Amino acid sequence: MFIVAVIFGFLQPAETQSKIPTAYARVDAHALSAPRSVATSVPLLASWLTKPFATDEEKTRAIFRWIAQNITYDVDALFSGEPASGGANDALRTRRGVCEGYSDLFSELAKVAGLTSVKISGFAKGYGYSAGQAIGSKPNHAWNAVKIGGQWKLLDCTWGAGYIGDDRRFHRTFNSHYFFTPPEEFIFDHLPDQKQWQLLESPQSVEEFEQSVLVRPKFFALGLNLTGHPEGTIRTDGESVIRFEASENVAALAQFIRDNRNDDERQTFVQLEGGTLVIRITPSGKGEYTLRLFGKSADEPGDYEWIVDYRVESLNPPNQLPSYPRKLRGFDDRHVVLLEPFSGVLPASSTQTFRLKAPRATQAAIVVDQEWTFLQSNKGQFEGDAAIGHGSVTVCAKYPGQESWDILLEYQGR
Repeated sequence: MFIVAVIFGFLQPAETQSKIPTAYARVDAHALSAPRSVATSVPLLASWLTKPFATDEEKTRAIFRWIAQNITYDVDALFSGEPASGGANDALRTRRGVCEGYSDLFSELAKVAGLTSVKISGFAKGYGYSAGQAIGSKPNHAWNAVKIGGQWKLLDCTWGAGYIGDDRRFHRTFNSHYFFTPPEEFIFDHLPDQKQWQLLESPQSVEEFEQSVLVRPKFFALGLNLTGHPEGTIRTDGESVIRFEASENVAALAQFIRDNRNDDERQTFVQLEGGTLVIRITPSGKGEYTLRLFGKSADEPGDYEWIVDYRVESLNPPNQLPSYPRKLRGFDDRHVVLLEPFSGVLPASSTQTFRLKAPRATQAAIVVDQEWTFLQSNKGQFEGDAAIGHGSVTVCAKYPGQESWDILLEYQGR
């Protein structure tokens, strides 16, 4: 029996569900069409869900998908802090449960379906968790593993079902990431109390788990790879730079959060430089911050989704911290790379050199007080000097097939 103050629900309301592999389209459609009449007992439901399928993988998916769609997380039990039985039969009868109910129900359905599975208890970085936080001494979550073709596969029906938002309500949003999650990805937010269930050649310690960066499913969906800073805490006394391996089609933004408030957006600057996503940060003052990164595919419409959290300790920053230019949406959408300057505040009455890569752009210009300075082009790289005045300084580019200019960056002249 778990204490129901289990940490659960790791997503933000703006985050969209993971793309569902087309290989499971038929299985999912069957699971979602189950009539309520077959969900009156574990044997009846297991038989109905798995009967059309020949492979253990398909049977497992049908059970996982049905649970994720039909069991609602018991938010009242979570926030009351009271113990809950959360067994399989209770979850099936009430259609509600905490992680115990989800994992027990999966175990019972899998058993009847002839699958080999286990229930795993451990620690999870979910609802209420912040980067760098200690996980405590008592397990707070439960999930499952199932043996497919002689190999164990990890899954979490609870986190596959949805999330608890800032409104303290359960939001059903199916997330396929937690079905057969690769162990090297699962370990970022799930630590079993028995090391063997990490399914890793080199298991992590509790300390390593606590110190690792807080990574969200979208990070892996975008094909990002932690290379520059896998630790969850960054200590800095000025500017720090974080790097991820990335594809050529990733756009990202960063945000400092302090005392539950967003800090000045110009204290971060993120851009894709070749195959590396580079995040430059300068905290605005001394103290602790959360650095939150958001990402998406650059060529696809839609909102940026939460991908990573770091804990930042700003130790002894200089009195005058640099700020970065403000990126406009066209910067990422057009795969632009800024080369210089990175300071978002430029001395008035000075002359500044601007250099940037703007693939496919036909022209680029600096606009100061409605005066246009056109940059010289050389194979997609633009460079030139511009006189800086007081007020806004914008970097613009012109692209084939459009009459208007895209605004890429905004500086301030002071």
